Amino acid sequence: MSISQRQHIRFSLDIPAIRYTKFGDRIETVLQQISIGGCLAEWDENIFTGEEFRLEIQLPNKNWLPLNCKALYRFENNGIGARFLEITKFEQELIARIISNSLAIEGLPLQVDPFSQPPSFKDKPEPQMRDKRRRKEAILQEVMSSE
Repeated sequence: MSISQRQHIRFSLDIPAIRYTKFGDRIETVLQQISIGGCLAEWDENIFTGEEFRLEIQLPNKNWLPLNCKALYRFENNGIGARFLEITKFEQELIARIISNSLAIEGLPLQVDPFSQPPSFKDKPEPQMRDKRRRKEAILQEVMSSE
C-alpha cells in the first residue's frame, strides 16, 4: 500500500502479541508496525494473503485485546501486512492506548493522535531546493556538453 492510500498513521514499534492458528495453536509473535487499522506482524510462512486469523495484543493493564485480522500482504521473509476486521471505535481507542504506552516505554514522549489521517504527499509541489538543484544540474550539463 502506498503512503497516499493509508487511512491511519502507522507506528514502527515492537509490540508482543499472540496469534492463533486455524487449529487453535497459540504462537507468540511481534508486531513490527501498528496503526488503529492494521499491523505488520512477524513473517510466518503458514499465513497466506486473504487468510483470516485471531490476534491478541496485551493492553497496558496486562489484559488482552482480541482482534480478528485478515492478511492483505506477504512480504517474503519480512512480515505479514494485516487489517483488523470489524474493529469498533472502542477497540481502536484501546489500540491507541497500546501505541501511546509503547511510545512512552521507549522514551518517546511523542503526542500523536493515532486517529488523524497520515500526511498525503500526493499532488504536492516539489521543494524549491530540488528546482534550484535541477537548474544547477542543467547548467552543468549544458557546460559539460558544449566542449
